[in-house]
Amino acid sequence: MLRSRPDACPGAWRRHDAADGALARFRPVGGATSPAELRMLAGAAALGGSPLELTSRGSWQVRGLAASTADDLADALRADRPDALLDARGRDIPCGLLASPRSTRLDEVAGRLAEALRGRTDVPGRLLIALQDGPGGDVSGQGADITVVLTPSGPRSGENARSGPRSGPLDAEPTAALLLDGPHGVVDTGLRHLDPAAIALAAVDAFTARRNTAWRVRELDEGTRAAVVADVRDRTTADVVTPELLPGPPDPTALGPGEDGTLEVLPRLGELDGPAVATLVTVLEAQDATLRATPWRTLVLRGLTDPDDAVRRVAGLVETDPTSRWRGLSACVGAPRCVKSLADVRGDLADAVASGHAGGRVRQHWVGCARACGTPGGRVAVVEALDVSSGAGGRDEQRGTYRTVVRSGRVTG
Repeated sequence: MLRSRPDACPGAWRRHDAADGALARFRPVGGATSPAELRMLAGAAALGGSPLELTSRGSWQVRGLAASTADDLADALRADRPDALLDARGRDIPCGLLASPRSTRLDEVAGRLAEALRGRTDVPGRLLIALQDGPGGDVSGQGADITVVLTPSGPRSGENARSGPRSGPLDAEPTAALLLDGPHGVVDTGLRHLDPAAIALAAVDAFTARRNTAWRVRELDEGTRAAVVADVRDRTTADVVTPELLPGPPDPTALGPGEDGTLEVLPRLGELDGPAVATLVTVLEAQDATLRATPWRTLVLRGLTDPDDAVRRVAGLVETDPTSRWRGLSACVGAPRCVKSLADVRGDLADAVASGHAGGRVRQHWVGCARACGTPGGRVAVVEALDVSSGAGGRDEQRGTYRTVVRSGRVTG
């Protein structure tokens, strides 16, 4: 695919000018966000008059910023940590970097990969990398361009390749399997290597060397994609096996406390207001826990000493019930914050949930125009606004008219 313009995906320093001001996006390293970073992001969002937002790539988004406020926020976020949103030199990572949110084994891998990517200008912002702990689970189902899956070393005959994600070791030396996206979905390349960061970086390098104007791996033709795979093998001396891995489910959320000391919570439509952030920060600091943002717009609190107490504290501020009607629902920002939107999408969706017409088992993404910004990966019902019916009675008579299209979603925001 040939594109006539460069990728313009916003970041910490390159912002998008929206109807409500500058929009800055911050890409966590494998979802990692410290309490201090969360507090600063929420404070800047409050100054812009909007809640802090989670995106379908597990990133943070701050809206309504003035240029000086955006610069001040980026400067304040500089930190000397491998998983910092911005490093000590102020560099963010140029693309999305996901990791299994409950796994601690991938923290160091994500940090090494982020360090190698920071400051690179040849990596398009639309590129998405996923690090998966164990075959068949969470982030491998997000339609990432490059997915690296930790698998047991050597074949195990008769073993189910779609077993769930694991927090403990698979064996002494797990093998990193490389999966690449394509026109028909994510496919196992058969390449295996002992160093997950090395094979992921080799895939990035092979793609950028051959991408021409493409933003995503799926945009490459079959011959170029095959050349990328061959290049990765040459760069890493990777082993080649019979491909066997399949991507996991698109929505592997497990809301509520887990036996592994985690708690997964769902901010409605990925929005966090001031009280929710303050409570989450209090829980994280009191229990010396860590936070991971996920691409299904949830948050995983890791290493809690008392998950049940955490549930009590966040009750009413975020969703923790696995049966919540808000699970599986997402939306673009809609009017009035986006000038292209034909309706107040989030207001209409909230009304639909309250009346029982939205929510439940069907994944839905509501959007205000045909661009369908923020559509999550996997199969999803996209509910698109067509126009707005105006009336003299105010909000109660101003409802969007929508149509529903069921499709395989492609991550856009």
